[in-house]
Amino acid sequence: MNKLKREEKMKAKISNRRFSSLYASSRRGFTVIEVLIGSSIMLGIIVATLSLYTKSNKVSVDQQQFADIQHNVRAAMYFLSRDIKSIGAGLPLQFSHAFLEGDNNDSSGGPPVYPDRLTFLGNSDPLRLIIQSFDPGSNTVTFEPNQFDMYPYTATSYPADTLGYINRLIIVFPNPELNVQKGEVGKITSVNFVTNQIVFDRVNGKVPKDLNLNPGGDPDDYIGGTVTFIELKTYWLDVDGSYPGGHVGVDGYLGEPGVMYVSQWNPISDSYEHLALALNIEDLQFQYHGDMDADQQLDDNNSDTIIDVNDFLNWGDGGDKSFNWNDDEVSAGIRSVRFLILGKTANPYIGFSGTPSDAMRYIYGKPAIADSPAGDEMDKHRRFLLESTAQIRNMSLSLYNSGTN
Repeated sequence: MNKLKREEKMKAKISNRRFSSLYASSRRGFTVIEVLIGSSIMLGIIVATLSLYTKSNKVSVDQQQFADIQHNVRAAMYFLSRDIKSIGAGLPLQFSHAFLEGDNNDSSGGPPVYPDRLTFLGNSDPLRLIIQSFDPGSNTVTFEPNQFDMYPYTATSYPADTLGYINRLIIVFPNPELNVQKGEVGKITSVNFVTNQIVFDRVNGKVPKDLNLNPGGDPDDYIGGTVTFIELKTYWLDVDGSYPGGHVGVDGYLGEPGVMYVSQWNPISDSYEHLALALNIEDLQFQYHGDMDADQQLDDNNSDTIIDVNDFLNWGDGGDKSFNWNDDEVSAGIRSVRFLILGKTANPYIGFSGTPSDAMRYIYGKPAIADSPAGDEMDKHRRFLLESTAQIRNMSLSLYNSGTN
């Protein structure tokens, strides 16, 4: 009996020791196995989180790059479309051949990018002074009485005074009824409200892209002609940041590749002042359409009886009708300008790995647009292309409410 009691007590002690050691282990901390398992789980969570963050960051950086070129291209499209619609504003339609001039494959390009340039005349400030007489020897223009009274401009200097006559760029047109395609471009140096006269300095030959307006002519040709303010603008693309004649920091020139500019002639400095419109632009193309054979119908330039985008021509292309772009009627007949702007991300897409497939070559490589060829290399830079067509509305509307033409 005593032996049995001793065995039961021994079992109870053993049981109590095991039970107590279990609780004691819990009080001291985790076991090595538990720590390893917990660490492995935590490490997996950290790796997954970092991987997700890295992928999300790559997507965010790429999206930011793409949003940036979208903004640049759209901003350039807005300004370009607005100015094309206003080509020739306030200028006599008889001289519409001198309103614009294109330059196919501008000198800033090289393979595979051959950008175009568009230069044009416009007039954002109304002025139409009727000429009574013109003395080419002294560059003095006398106007009909009371001509100055119709406008708010003063004898002060522009641009210090936005209403000043002095230093403004003007164009002197002969009588439009004489069909004389002459004219003078000049800068006003003095104005006399008593004698109804202005004196100007000629800038013919200094202004790049003098268009198709020839200076000179008989003084009598200018009786009944007009003098108007003009703005001479040009849209162009600096491909490599070393445009011929450009000097970094001078007249707004940045000297960086892929910058699209609008430049306006400054008669005071006798040079263009450049405004950078958009960065990271890879290509800029212009095409033209209208009634360039003067048959009172829009031209079907590819003989398919359908007027569409395929009928637009690059400057200098003859098309099916073999246009001679040296003829005034060709440039005078332009009614629409199609323009294509190609943006490119500043850096390759970091979220793209491997080699792009051929199906992606027009996204990660330069596509062919107009007569500018496609690039051979897929450099993983993302592209964004926009194209639009603007009607030259001032070919049919008058700034001076004199009716339609």
